Amino acid sequence: MKAYSLLYLSLFSFAALSACKPSAAAQAKKIKEMEKKELKMLKEAKPEISESEGDTIEDYYGTSREGLINWVLTDTATLSYPFTRSIEKNYVTIATSDDNLLRIYSWNTGLGGTMIRWDNLVQYKSGDEVKSAHHSLDMQLHPQDSTESEIDYCSLIDTIYTRPCTDGSMLYIAYSYFRISGDYSLRSLVAMQIEDGKLVAAPRFVRQGKRADNLRLEHTVGDWYFLSNLGEGWNWLFQYDEKTQNLYVATTDSINSLIDRYDIYHFNGTDFVYQKTDAPFWLHPQLHNYERLALFFRTKDYMIRIDNLGGEAMRYASWKKGKQMSDKPDLVLTGKFIEKDGSFIFSEGSYRYLVVPDTYKYMLKVQHNGKTILQQPQEAEE
Repeated sequence: MKAYSLLYLSLFSFAALSACKPSAAAQAKKIKEMEKKELKMLKEAKPEISESEGDTIEDYYGTSREGLINWVLTDTATLSYPFTRSIEKNYVTIATSDDNLLRIYSWNTGLGGTMIRWDNLVQYKSGDEVKSAHHSLDMQLHPQDSTESEIDYCSLIDTIYTRPCTDGSMLYIAYSYFRISGDYSLRSLVAMQIEDGKLVAAPRFVRQGKRADNLRLEHTVGDWYFLSNLGEGWNWLFQYDEKTQNLYVATTDSINSLIDRYDIYHFNGTDFVYQKTDAPFWLHPQLHNYERLALFFRTKDYMIRIDNLGGEAMRYASWKKGKQMSDKPDLVLTGKFIEKDGSFIFSEGSYRYLVVPDTYKYMLKVQHNGKTILQQPQEAEE
């Protein structure tokens, strides 16, 4: 997830990295040894599994991940255990805080149909004590509200951002995803702290005098993915600007469609306080005046953004390949949307810029005096 980061990273010189970097063979050997250790640990945690020659790590996990659950709940060392990338990639998502005091495991149980049923393990350290629990993060933070339901609705948590506060405490913010249905999702930023031996909710998001421990974003999926940015833009939904210490949270319209405008919260060292709703910091200031993103795509040589300015008015902005949306656009034009065929038309003197649908993608055409001089289809970002 993510283009922004709340993490503080240590910097080392290239020379130091080069001197300490192990060979590829040594790295591969280490990973292999760790995988064998994980297999052994999981087998011991779930001894009823057979020891046939064909057993793999997938056999030890299964749909419920019983081996992993038992291992984490019974071995406190798992909080700092460096699980191999192959396990994280294929079987379970592991999110760990920057200070290594909080870890959340997530996996898809295979149940729930279009409403994915996730499962979670929550693990944290307070003082010298490591605590682990097999339930959702919401149940951990709000046990009084979660026990009424027959089902513990867990979510996918792939990142835990770590934010030092001015009072010396540490604020953790988990990025949580829950798919309500095939075309409807809930994404949240959940704030928490470790206090008095417990992992507790931290109501640090402040808006109009009201405090909350989470920022929720419910939105449809299809229009954003297929119409607005053609598969890009998921990392735009939550971003943090380290320079200004502003958090950008995507907003939606009355039918919960994403519009690429954002609620902006400023971190003052203690709280994230709402400032205003505006365009994102990664868009050049010249383009901040718009109602919603209509289309975003890339071609071989250009990055193109079309914004709805209100009513039928559209604005075309383009950048040459290699530039960012924060750069001043190379070309800005106004035009209109043709509902009949789903195309956009923009003109400048004897030149006409057409953006037309092309088999689930879009095509950029540039004409001069009626003759097509450039034609480039949408391409995926490299």
